[in-house]
Amino acid sequence: GFNTDERNRRAFDGVMAHVAGGGRGSFNHRFAQPSRDGHPFLNKLYPSDIFPFTDIIQHDPETDMRDGLLAAIQPAHMPKVFYTNSSYEYWGRAASLIHTTLDGSADVAILDNVRVYSFAGGQHGPGRFPPRRTSGQQLSNPNDYSWFLRSLLLAMDRWVADDAALPPVSVYPRIADDDLVRPTDLRFPDLPGVGQPADPHLAYRTVYGPEFRTKGIVAVQPPEVLSPFPILVPQVDADGNETGGLKMPEVAVPLATYTGWNLFQADFGPSDVLSSMQGSYIPFSRTLRDRERRGDPRRSVEERYGGRAEFLGHVTEAALALVDDGYLLAEDLSPILAQAARHWDYLVEGDNSDDEQ
Repeated sequence: GFNTDERNRRAFDGVMAHVAGGGRGSFNHRFAQPSRDGHPFLNKLYPSDIFPFTDIIQHDPETDMRDGLLAAIQPAHMPKVFYTNSSYEYWGRAASLIHTTLDGSADVAILDNVRVYSFAGGQHGPGRFPPRRTSGQQLSNPNDYSWFLRSLLLAMDRWVADDAALPPVSVYPRIADDDLVRPTDLRFPDLPGVGQPADPHLAYRTVYGPEFRTKGIVAVQPPEVLSPFPILVPQVDADGNETGGLKMPEVAVPLATYTGWNLFQADFGPSDVLSSMQGSYIPFSRTLRDRERRGDPRRSVEERYGGRAEFLGHVTEAALALVDDGYLLAEDLSPILAQAARHWDYLVEGDNSDDEQ
């Protein structure tokens, strides 16, 4: 079960698996390399994005395999687990598989010792602010969800020390809430100068040889590739911002569209393919006149907020609600609000022309 030491003790009391999506570490098999993770053009089909994906036992009728990630761990050695993912992992790391059925038709139950947190509108690692364009067609996503991780780290520490100190409830997009959908059902708006999302990264049923599952022996490489598992992605609202998951105050009270995907610039890769680990930052127009001139269906900043003070008031309300629910620390409110003020000044009162991008 990978959590029992040589003296039959629990090895890890708690585990925080961050931005792993539906993948796993590459351990205990022939040619294993722990840093492997799947991407469209590298590390392709190494045994990381493979069944099983959920902690609970599932049966895959196509391969007749039955397994769960935590199924082999004896109860006394079961760790407490946080799974945290950004939006990118749903597009680029098959994250939906960790909490859905294998056919993508329903949510699955989460074990009592597990929490799942999705950071809405985030990329694999938050980009810098002011945002810059890197390998993607759009500006890289600067949504800094690391403030959530500070609070969750302390929550895990308390939970490990005291079973009664339960951490905040799981928050992630669910099929039952229409927050997690097939890519063909995504309602992303038609924005000027912005392409529609490409197909997400897929995880496949693969055959690495007859002794891979029992002894870790990779005898077939490249593997025999069977069918893909259905991948679901977070649904969005009329602005293109996600409807589910944990939202940082600047995503809940937006000045832009924040996505977990970004298409390659032509100099970096095919322009219809997801840029690795990148999300998009697509700012709103400042005024109604600007957005009408651009043909942007999203309401402008001036249509949403009466000014800087009103915007910051709404951000403060959103931040306080997250503090009350245990997802942010009260001591972090000041820098979070300062960043929101800086964002307003940059977008509404400053120069954010292309020479800054």
